[in-house]
Amino acid sequence: MSFARPTRPVDRVFLHCSASDNPDHDDIDTIRAWHVDGNGWSDVGYHYFIRKDGTLEAGRALERTPAAQAGSNAGTLAICLHGLAAENFTEAQFRTLTRLAREIDEAYSGRVTFHGHCEVSAKSCPVFPYAEVLGLDDRGRMERPRANDPAVAA
Repeated sequence: MSFARPTRPVDRVFLHCSASDNPDHDDIDTIRAWHVDGNGWSDVGYHYFIRKDGTLEAGRALERTPAAQAGSNAGTLAICLHGLAAENFTEAQFRTLTRLAREIDEAYSGRVTFHGHCEVSAKSCPVFPYAEVLGLDDRGRMERPRANDPAVAA
């Protein structure tokens, strides 16, 4: 799966965690059921879901505004990684996240910024060090990849 830039305006990408380490919750269909059946939403709130093994799954259509960060959804994309405890996120998830983030960053010529849900919410989501994982500067922009970056080589 590769990123295809939507026609709607996007200037920010928000990162989330699923708040569950239960292996039975490691797929987009489970999250979709929580959001549709539990919250009454029309679809899952996230555009992408990254499983523990690094598999990238499509969620809400990219042309649709996410339902992931209340009050801060307009002009955004939303990515969720399966997990609850920081130590249980996997390198495979971080590699997939980094590849996807680089694709998004390239599609927008470096003009998008990346943020944690915690930046617009009282939640601690995502609980992993997303700025470090993505190599973000203090404005949420990705640093340009280095030749020895494993995400670039993969």
